[in-house]
Amino acid sequence: MEKFLSVNTLYKSDPDLKQEDVEMLSKWCDQQKHFPKVLDIQIALALHSCYYSVEQAKNCLENYFTIRGMVPELFSNGNPDKSAPLKQAMEVNLVSILPQRTKENYIVVLAKLMDTNPDLYNPQLASKVFDMQILRHVYTEGPSSGVLVIIDMTGGVFGHLLKMNLTDFKKFLVYIQDAMPIRLIGVHFINVVPFMDKILALLKPFIRKEFFSKIFIHTNMDTFYEHVPKEALPVDYGGEADSVNYQFEKYKKQIYDNQWFYDFQDTMVVDEGKRVGPRKDADSLFGFDGTFRKLSVD
Repeated sequence: MEKFLSVNTLYKSDPDLKQEDVEMLSKWCDQQKHFPKVLDIQIALALHSCYYSVEQAKNCLENYFTIRGMVPELFSNGNPDKSAPLKQAMEVNLVSILPQRTKENYIVVLAKLMDTNPDLYNPQLASKVFDMQILRHVYTEGPSSGVLVIIDMTGGVFGHLLKMNLTDFKKFLVYIQDAMPIRLIGVHFINVVPFMDKILALLKPFIRKEFFSKIFIHTNMDTFYEHVPKEALPVDYGGEADSVNYQFEKYKKQIYDNQWFYDFQDTMVVDEGKRVGPRKDADSLFGFDGTFRKLSVD
Protein backbone atom coordinates (compact mmCIF):
# COMPACT_ATOMS: atom_id res chain seq x y z
CA MET A 1 0.00 0.00 0.00
CA GLU A 2 1.32 3.43 -0.97
CA LYS A 3 1.15 6.46 1.30
CA PHE A 4 1.22 10.19 0.74
CA LEU A 5 4.54 11.58 -0.38
CA SER A 6 6.15 13.64 2.37
CA VAL A 7 6.05 17.35 1.70
CA ASN A 8 9.62 17.48 3.06
CA THR A 9 10.65 15.33 0.11
CA LEU A 10 9.14 17.90 -2.22
CA TYR A 11 11.03 20.73 -0.51
CA LYS A 12 14.28 18.90 -1.20
CA SER A 13 13.49 18.03 -4.80
CA ASP A 14 11.76 21.27 -5.82
CA PRO A 15 13.68 24.47 -4.93
CA ASP A 16 10.80 26.62 -6.24
CA LEU A 17 8.42 25.24 -3.63
CA LYS A 18 8.79 27.48 -0.58
CA GLN A 19 7.97 26.16 2.87
CA GLU A 20 6.82 29.62 3.95
CA ASP A 21 4.23 29.63 1.15
CA VAL A 22 2.91 26.25 2.24
CA GLU A 23 2.72 27.42 5.86
CA MET A 24 0.97 30.65 4.85
CA LEU A 25 -1.60 28.74 2.81
CA SER A 26 -2.06 26.23 5.62
CA LYS A 27 -3.07 29.07 7.95
CA TRP A 28 -5.38 30.46 5.28
CA CYS A 29 -7.02 27.03 4.84
CA ASP A 30 -7.58 26.79 8.60
CA GLN A 31 -9.48 30.08 8.40
CA GLN A 32 -11.86 28.76 5.73
CA LYS A 33 -14.59 27.38 7.96
CA HIS A 34 -16.14 25.37 5.12
CA PHE A 35 -12.89 23.55 4.24
CA PRO A 36 -11.94 20.07 5.43
CA LYS A 37 -8.63 19.69 7.26
CA VAL A 38 -6.16 20.38 4.48
CA LEU A 39 -2.83 18.55 4.38
CA ASP A 40 0.47 20.20 3.49
CA ILE A 41 0.88 17.81 0.54
CA GLN A 42 -2.42 19.09 -0.90
CA ILE A 43 -1.24 22.67 -0.57
CA ALA A 44 2.11 21.82 -2.15
CA LEU A 45 0.40 20.13 -5.11
CA ALA A 46 -1.86 23.15 -5.61
CA LEU A 47 1.12 25.51 -5.52
CA HIS A 48 3.05 23.38 -7.98
CA SER A 49 0.12 23.11 -10.38
CA CYS A 50 -0.29 26.92 -10.25
CA TYR A 51 3.43 27.55 -10.85
CA TYR A 52 3.84 28.68 -7.22
CA SER A 53 1.30 31.52 -7.31
CA VAL A 54 -0.20 31.73 -3.82
CA GLU A 55 -3.39 33.48 -5.00
CA GLN A 56 -3.96 31.01 -7.83
CA ALA A 57 -3.33 28.14 -5.41
CA LYS A 58 -6.07 29.52 -3.13
CA ASN A 59 -8.50 29.41 -6.06
CA CYS A 60 -7.34 25.93 -7.00
CA LEU A 61 -7.94 24.61 -3.46
CA GLU A 62 -11.34 26.33 -3.21
CA ASN A 63 -12.43 24.91 -6.56
CA TYR A 64 -11.03 21.47 -5.78
CA PHE A 65 -12.93 20.96 -2.55
CA THR A 66 -16.08 22.69 -3.79
CA ILE A 67 -16.43 20.88 -7.10
CA ARG A 68 -15.63 17.47 -5.62
CA GLY A 69 -18.32 17.96 -3.01
CA MET A 70 -20.83 19.40 -5.44
CA VAL A 71 -20.46 16.64 -8.04
CA PRO A 72 -20.32 13.37 -6.07
CA GLU A 73 -21.39 11.36 -9.12
CA LEU A 74 -18.01 12.19 -10.69
CA PHE A 75 -15.74 12.23 -7.68
CA SER A 76 -17.03 10.23 -4.70
CA ASN A 77 -17.01 6.53 -3.80
CA GLY A 78 -13.89 5.24 -5.50
CA ASN A 79 -14.35 1.73 -4.13
CA PRO A 80 -15.14 -0.74 -6.94
CA ASP A 81 -16.05 -3.42 -4.38
CA LYS A 82 -18.97 -1.22 -3.32
CA SER A 83 -19.96 -0.10 -6.81
CA ALA A 84 -20.69 -2.61 -9.57
CA PRO A 85 -20.85 0.18 -12.21
CA LEU A 86 -17.40 1.44 -11.18
CA LYS A 87 -16.01 -2.09 -11.30
CA GLN A 88 -17.40 -2.47 -14.81
CA ALA A 89 -15.94 0.90 -15.85
CA MET A 90 -12.51 -0.29 -14.74
CA GLU A 91 -12.88 -3.26 -17.07
CA VAL A 92 -13.89 -0.99 -19.96
CA ASN A 93 -11.39 1.87 -19.57
CA LEU A 94 -7.61 1.81 -19.27
CA VAL A 95 -5.89 4.75 -17.52
CA SER A 96 -2.21 3.91 -17.19
CA ILE A 97 0.65 6.05 -15.89
CA LEU A 98 3.48 4.83 -18.11
CA PRO A 99 6.77 4.10 -16.33
CA GLN A 100 9.04 6.37 -18.39
CA ARG A 101 8.77 10.14 -18.37
CA THR A 102 9.64 12.43 -21.26
CA LYS A 103 12.92 14.33 -21.41
CA GLU A 104 11.03 17.35 -20.02
CA ASN A 105 10.05 15.25 -16.97
CA TYR A 106 6.41 14.98 -18.04
CA ILE A 107 4.47 11.93 -16.94
CA VAL A 108 2.67 10.13 -19.76
CA VAL A 109 -0.88 8.88 -19.24
CA LEU A 110 -2.38 6.39 -21.68
CA ALA A 111 -6.18 6.16 -21.88
CA LYS A 112 -8.07 3.82 -24.16
CA LEU A 113 -11.09 1.57 -24.36
CA MET A 114 -10.34 -2.03 -23.50
CA ASP A 115 -13.93 -3.06 -24.27
CA THR A 116 -15.33 -1.11 -27.23
CA ASN A 117 -18.98 -2.10 -26.76
CA PRO A 118 -20.78 1.27 -26.42
CA ASP A 119 -23.51 -0.35 -24.35
CA LEU A 120 -20.94 -0.86 -21.59
CA TYR A 121 -19.44 2.62 -21.83
CA ASN A 122 -20.22 5.11 -19.07
CA PRO A 123 -18.46 8.45 -19.72
CA GLN A 124 -19.22 9.67 -16.22
CA LEU A 125 -17.34 6.74 -14.70
CA ALA A 126 -14.61 6.93 -17.34
CA SER A 127 -13.94 10.47 -16.09
CA LYS A 128 -13.95 9.20 -12.52
CA VAL A 129 -11.32 6.50 -13.06
CA PHE A 130 -9.16 9.02 -14.96
CA ASP A 131 -9.23 11.34 -11.94
CA MET A 132 -8.74 8.48 -9.48
CA GLN A 133 -5.64 7.15 -11.19
CA ILE A 134 -3.86 10.47 -11.79
CA LEU A 135 -4.52 11.86 -8.30
CA ARG A 136 -3.36 8.64 -6.68
CA HIS A 137 -0.12 9.01 -8.59
CA VAL A 138 0.60 12.66 -7.75
CA TYR A 139 -0.33 12.27 -4.08
CA THR A 140 1.93 9.25 -3.59
CA GLU A 141 4.77 9.92 -6.04
CA GLY A 142 4.68 13.67 -6.32
CA PRO A 143 4.03 16.09 -9.16
CA SER A 144 5.95 16.20 -12.41
CA SER A 145 6.88 19.08 -14.67
CA GLY A 146 3.69 18.32 -16.55
CA VAL A 147 1.19 15.70 -17.64
CA LEU A 148 0.81 14.44 -21.20
CA VAL A 149 -2.39 12.50 -21.86
CA ILE A 150 -2.65 10.09 -24.78
CA ILE A 151 -6.17 9.11 -25.83
CA ASP A 152 -6.15 6.14 -28.17
CA MET A 153 -9.53 6.20 -29.91
CA THR A 154 -9.26 2.73 -31.41
CA GLY A 155 -12.71 1.12 -31.38
CA GLY A 156 -14.57 4.37 -30.74
CA VAL A 157 -17.93 4.65 -32.48
CA PHE A 158 -20.62 7.30 -32.63
CA GLY A 159 -22.56 5.35 -30.00
CA HIS A 160 -19.88 6.27 -27.45
CA LEU A 161 -20.40 9.96 -28.17
CA LEU A 162 -24.15 9.69 -27.80
CA LYS A 163 -23.72 8.28 -24.27
CA MET A 164 -22.20 11.55 -23.05
CA ASN A 165 -24.18 13.95 -20.90
CA LEU A 166 -23.31 17.55 -21.68
CA THR A 167 -23.75 18.74 -18.10
CA ASP A 168 -21.34 16.15 -16.67
CA PHE A 169 -18.96 16.81 -19.54
CA LYS A 170 -18.70 20.52 -18.76
CA LYS A 171 -18.38 19.92 -15.02
CA PHE A 172 -15.40 17.66 -15.58
CA LEU A 173 -13.78 20.11 -18.01
CA VAL A 174 -14.19 22.93 -15.47
CA TYR A 175 -12.60 20.70 -12.83
CA ILE A 176 -9.61 19.86 -15.04
CA GLN A 177 -9.01 23.50 -15.94
CA ASP A 178 -9.64 25.14 -12.56
CA ALA A 179 -9.26 22.57 -9.80
CA MET A 180 -7.26 19.44 -10.61
CA PRO A 181 -3.78 19.92 -9.09
CA ILE A 182 -1.74 19.01 -12.17
CA ARG A 183 -0.01 20.86 -14.98
CA LEU A 184 -1.78 19.59 -18.06
CA ILE A 185 0.71 20.07 -20.90
CA GLY A 186 -1.11 18.35 -23.73
CA VAL A 187 -3.84 15.91 -24.75
CA HIS A 188 -2.89 13.81 -27.78
CA PHE A 189 -5.52 11.92 -29.74
CA ILE A 190 -4.27 9.00 -31.81
CA ASN A 191 -6.11 6.52 -34.05
CA VAL A 192 -8.76 9.19 -34.34
CA VAL A 193 -12.36 8.45 -35.25
CA PRO A 194 -14.03 9.85 -38.41
CA PHE A 195 -16.26 12.13 -36.33
CA MET A 196 -13.36 13.81 -34.51
CA ASP A 197 -14.41 17.18 -35.92
CA LYS A 198 -17.75 16.87 -34.12
CA ILE A 199 -15.98 16.08 -30.85
CA LEU A 200 -13.78 19.15 -31.21
CA ALA A 201 -16.79 21.32 -32.03
CA LEU A 202 -18.44 20.17 -28.80
CA LEU A 203 -15.28 20.67 -26.76
CA LYS A 204 -14.48 24.18 -27.92
CA PRO A 205 -17.24 26.16 -26.13
CA PHE A 206 -16.23 24.70 -22.77
CA ILE A 207 -12.47 25.05 -22.94
CA ARG A 208 -10.50 28.25 -22.58
CA LYS A 209 -8.33 29.21 -25.53
CA GLU A 210 -5.07 28.39 -23.78
CA PHE A 211 -6.33 24.91 -22.93
CA PHE A 212 -7.75 24.27 -26.38
CA SER A 213 -4.29 24.94 -27.81
CA LYS A 214 -3.03 21.94 -25.83
CA ILE A 215 -5.17 19.49 -27.83
CA PHE A 216 -3.31 17.66 -30.60
CA ILE A 217 -4.92 15.47 -33.25
CA HIS A 218 -2.53 13.01 -34.87
CA THR A 219 -3.41 11.46 -38.22
CA ASN A 220 -0.11 9.57 -38.21
CA MET A 221 2.26 8.38 -35.53
CA ASP A 222 5.25 10.38 -36.81
CA THR A 223 3.84 13.67 -35.50
CA PHE A 224 2.87 11.94 -32.26
CA TYR A 225 6.42 10.71 -31.66
CA GLU A 226 7.59 14.34 -31.78
CA HIS A 227 5.82 14.83 -28.45
CA VAL A 228 6.09 11.43 -26.79
CA PRO A 229 9.28 9.35 -26.99
CA LYS A 230 8.50 6.12 -28.81
CA GLU A 231 10.46 4.02 -26.34
CA ALA A 232 8.23 5.21 -23.47
CA LEU A 233 5.17 3.59 -25.06
CA PRO A 234 3.95 0.01 -24.66
CA VAL A 235 5.26 -2.53 -27.15
CA ASP A 236 1.84 -2.40 -28.85
CA TYR A 237 2.83 1.04 -30.17
CA GLY A 238 6.37 0.06 -31.09
CA GLY A 239 7.81 1.15 -27.75
CA GLU A 240 9.74 -0.57 -24.98
CA ALA A 241 7.26 -0.43 -22.08
CA ASP A 242 5.21 -3.43 -21.03
CA SER A 243 2.18 -4.30 -23.15
CA VAL A 244 -1.19 -2.59 -22.94
CA ASN A 245 -2.65 -5.73 -21.35
CA TYR A 246 0.05 -5.59 -18.66
CA GLN A 247 -0.65 -1.89 -18.07
CA PHE A 248 -4.36 -2.73 -17.81
CA GLU A 249 -3.88 -5.28 -15.04
CA LYS A 250 -1.42 -3.00 -13.23
CA TYR A 251 -3.78 -0.03 -13.25
CA LYS A 252 -6.66 -2.05 -11.80
CA LYS A 253 -4.40 -3.42 -9.07
CA GLN A 254 -3.22 0.08 -8.18
CA ILE A 255 -6.80 1.17 -7.57
CA TYR A 256 -7.76 -1.93 -5.59
CA ASP A 257 -4.59 -1.70 -3.48
CA ASN A 258 -5.12 1.93 -2.53
CA GLN A 259 -8.63 2.12 -1.18
CA TRP A 260 -7.30 4.12 1.76
CA PHE A 261 -6.65 6.98 -0.67
CA TYR A 262 -10.14 6.97 -2.20
CA ASP A 263 -11.72 6.79 1.25
CA PHE A 264 -9.62 9.82 2.20
CA GLN A 265 -10.73 11.65 -0.96
CA ASP A 266 -14.37 11.24 0.05
CA THR A 267 -13.68 13.44 3.11
CA MET A 268 -12.02 16.19 1.07
CA VAL A 269 -15.09 18.31 0.34
CA VAL A 270 -16.46 21.60 1.60
CA ASP A 271 -19.31 21.99 4.08
CA GLU A 272 -21.51 24.61 2.40
CA GLY A 273 -23.39 25.12 5.66
CA LYS A 274 -20.22 26.59 7.20
CA ARG A 275 -19.27 28.81 4.27
CA VAL A 276 -19.03 32.50 5.18
CA GLY A 277 -20.90 34.47 2.53
CA PRO A 278 -23.03 33.23 -0.36
CA ARG A 279 -23.16 29.48 -0.83
CA LYS A 280 -21.91 27.97 -4.06
CA ASP A 281 -24.29 25.95 -6.21
CA ALA A 282 -24.10 24.09 -9.51
CA ASP A 283 -25.83 26.87 -11.44
CA SER A 284 -23.26 29.45 -10.38
CA LEU A 285 -20.36 27.17 -11.30
CA PHE A 286 -21.65 25.40 -14.40
CA GLY A 287 -24.84 27.12 -15.45
CA PHE A 288 -26.63 24.84 -17.91
CA ASP A 289 -28.11 21.43 -18.56
CA GLY A 290 -28.36 19.19 -21.58
CA THR A 291 -27.11 16.12 -23.36
CA PHE A 292 -25.46 15.47 -26.67
CA ARG A 293 -28.68 13.88 -27.85
CA LYS A 294 -30.27 17.33 -27.75
CA LEU A 295 -27.59 18.86 -29.94
CA SER A 296 -27.23 18.89 -33.68
CA VAL A 297 -24.29 16.63 -34.44
CA ASP A 298 -25.07 15.83 -38.05
